[in-house]
Amino acid sequence: MISLKRQLSWGLAFSLIALLTLQWLVVTYVINNVIENQLAERLERQGESLLAGIEFDTAGRFLVDTKYVNAIYQRPFSGHYYMIQANQQLQASRSLWDADIAFKSLNKGMQTRSYVNGPEQQPLLVVAHGYQKQGHIVTINVAENLAPLKDSMVQFQMLYAGISLLGLGALLLIQRLIVLNALRPLQQVKESIAKLVTGETSQIINNGPEEISPLIEELNRLLSAVQNKTKRSRESLGNLAHALKTKLTLLNQIAERQEINAQPKIRKDIYATTATISQHIERELKKARLIGDIHPMQRVDLTTEVAQLITTLKQIYIGKDVNIAWEIAPNVPFYGDREDLLEMLGNLLDNACKWCKSNVLLTITKEESIHFIIEDDGPGCAEQSLETLIQRGFRADESKPGSGLGLAIANDIVNSYGGHLIFAESATLGGLRVEIRFPLR
Repeated sequence: MISLKRQLSWGLAFSLIALLTLQWLVVTYVINNVIENQLAERLERQGESLLAGIEFDTAGRFLVDTKYVNAIYQRPFSGHYYMIQANQQLQASRSLWDADIAFKSLNKGMQTRSYVNGPEQQPLLVVAHGYQKQGHIVTINVAENLAPLKDSMVQFQMLYAGISLLGLGALLLIQRLIVLNALRPLQQVKESIAKLVTGETSQIINNGPEEISPLIEELNRLLSAVQNKTKRSRESLGNLAHALKTKLTLLNQIAERQEINAQPKIRKDIYATTATISQHIERELKKARLIGDIHPMQRVDLTTEVAQLITTLKQIYIGKDVNIAWEIAPNVPFYGDREDLLEMLGNLLDNACKWCKSNVLLTITKEESIHFIIEDDGPGCAEQSLETLIQRGFRADESKPGSGLGLAIANDIVNSYGGHLIFAESATLGGLRVEIRFPLR
């Protein structure tokens, strides 16, 4: 599942990194280009100064007046060089020493800019210009070492990169705070949904962003519709049950008539049938009540409910003197309906008390799932009959009273919570072992 917060954070982070990287490249290029243009203009002016110092004699040979030559051109390998060519005559600055620079003869008005390696592998920017003076074509090449300029650019790039990284960090922190602040209402919606699950509220609080408000409104409308529909269904089912119970009462009254006295078997069959139908009605009413509850996932206090249930069972089986031991691990949660829990455990513990000799053990633990384990020291059940215990109406032993519905009802409740009911032989007490496994919430 894609996290909206992570997606927004990474998207904005990549956008800022791309933007600052592009800005760094553009600024570096522009500054480098501006500096080189300024350098080229300066070299061109120096070339014009050299041109002013050139004088031709009658033979067409030229000399350069030293007062027009900067002293830096006199120091060997100073990084500043020039070469002048006119009438097949070539004159270079003393700074070149014995080195040479590749150059081209240019016609009047032509200008070129090139990058070459000069003395001692110095990277040079060479500006060449073609002039005409005293009727002679003169080509002047003026060069300067770019190494200091490149070093300055590297320092500038490092400084600018450091400032950009600091700015990027600040922007990422700001956008992180913006994202967290923007998504905070979603956390409130999440908490509201959690309260809805635990039954603390019946509607989702609509404090979310404008974009999801319509969705929350639709969910609340759906919850209201389901609540109303369920309420009507429960009322209809209750009315139906009331009507059926009335008819069952009428049937029992008919069985009491004098003309039935001569048919005791028929009277007994009527009583048995109405009792069975009544049990089915009660069972379905309980299921409807539990299914119809719109807040079914409240946390149940296991210790309190189990203690009360066991006290009740001891009173029911007081003549049998049943010893019911129980143990609940710390912090075991159960989210569900209290009536569900009592009916499920009540049926299973009642079955254990009914068949035990004297001992029943209830253990509730939490591992990867929640475990309810009920064991007794009774005769147990044949292995081939274990799978049929939850069938409605099945009774492993007809000698004990019962309808055969208790385990089936418990199994229905367990299945409604996504759990599993497992029957086995108890290694501790020797009788039947019933284990319920509920997934963690």
